[in-house]
Amino acid sequence: MTDYAEEQANEIEALQSIYPNEFEELSQSPWRFLIAVQPELVDDLEEDEKCSVTLKFALGASYPDEVPVYTVHSSEYLEDEECDDMIRQLEEEAEANIGMVMVFTLVSAAQEFLNAHQDAAKKRRLDAIKAREEEERRKAETPVFFGTPVTKEAFYEWKAKFQAEKAATRTVKQETGKKKPSGKELFECNSSLAQSDIQLLEYDEDLTEDTSEAAASGSGDVDADVDVDESLFEDLDDLGLDADLDIT
Repeated sequence: MTDYAEEQANEIEALQSIYPNEFEELSQSPWRFLIAVQPELVDDLEEDEKCSVTLKFALGASYPDEVPVYTVHSSEYLEDEECDDMIRQLEEEAEANIGMVMVFTLVSAAQEFLNAHQDAAKKRRLDAIKAREEEERRKAETPVFFGTPVTKEAFYEWKAKFQAEKAATRTVKQETGKKKPSGKELFECNSSLAQSDIQLLEYDEDLTEDTSEAAASGSGDVDADVDVDESLFEDLDDLGLDADLDIT
């Protein structure tokens, strides 16, 4: 026959040795006690990431052939839902260990839950810092444009205004943008231009007749009143001209 009282006493003694500062006895018959559980120490933790829990145990008369009664006595930086999740994990462990002393196993399972919670909280914080730094870097590298934000309504309003202005500009160009008139069009519009050409031709014919008459008379001068500067021809020898060249 199993001596439950002796088996429970031996387990309590072992627990007091393992958790000298965390174990607190409440009563012996039945055995009721508290065990403070903390996660493993990790560097670079924020204060609100240092979670902990104190479990309250009560051993029944036929323990360990029945699961102990356990509850969350107090907690630090754990929500009620998170405490409930931990208790459900302990229930699975307790059912798997019926018939064996299990308080140490349950406390170890609670510590593993706190380790995972602590690591997740730290990771969320570091991820948030990284995301914030990435956002700041992206903003620093992105040119800042000031102006009216483009919306669907604003775009259609701008498009209608732009098309109206473009149509108005096209109309003005059609009304004022006439081609440069050709020579034929100029003659047709201004008959004086034709008369000026006729006068020019008549002057050229008179000049040709005067030149021919002067040449026939042997004078060789078209205009007898032209003054010739003879000094321009005094230094012709210095020019190195051919001696056979007859200059008269």
